[in-house]
Amino acid sequence: MKPSTTCCPKTPLPWNEPAVGGRWSRRSLLLTAGTLPVAAVALPALAARSQEAAVFIRRMVDRALEILSRTDRSREARIAELERLLEEATDLDLIAKLVLGAYWRKATPEQRRRYLQLFRKMIRRQIAANISRYDGQRIEIVGSRDIDDRDTMVRTLVYDSKRDAPYRIDWRVRHSDGRFLIIDVVGEGVSLLITKRKEFGEIVSAKGIEGLLTAMARKIEGNDDPPRARS
Repeated sequence: MKPSTTCCPKTPLPWNEPAVGGRWSRRSLLLTAGTLPVAAVALPALAARSQEAAVFIRRMVDRALEILSRTDRSREARIAELERLLEEATDLDLIAKLVLGAYWRKATPEQRRRYLQLFRKMIRRQIAANISRYDGQRIEIVGSRDIDDRDTMVRTLVYDSKRDAPYRIDWRVRHSDGRFLIIDVVGEGVSLLITKRKEFGEIVSAKGIEGLLTAMARKIEGNDDPPRARS
């Protein structure tokens, strides 16, 4: 079945159907990251890269759902497992650098070290928050397409009994050194990477890099709202 274009009127692009089925009965909460988002697997060379990327996302989601369903395990144990999965499925350092953008080059080595450390702690905090929101949605992979010589976008739909229609999540997957890694998550057309870059950039512009690091630390400690620049 061809993926419906009614869910994404702004991007009527030639999505390929996945090589395998992609529906689950539980929800992935790796949107930290989101998300959210399995070992970086080198799949058979004969398959198209876009289809390989879809298989990668399916396996990553499947593994995350298995972790989330283990209610016999403690919350901390599940957080730790999801963190390991995140390390395997994403390039967190690259995402952190892309989020900071041009300010990364302006930061001192010590500021960079602290920033990467805080970024990882923020992701862990988000994972912990997402676990409490796990409530049985299901995810369907509806297609994938190559967007350049390195990156593929994999489209998924999340079905929630509390919503009348599914919502769209696209995963930007990069193929490098024989493996796949998630570098961005796009929910209903809104890029997590771009959103965070704008948010952090406003803070650095107003308060400097030290101001951003302070705001991130306060958020991790739960003493502040999500970091935003003062108006």
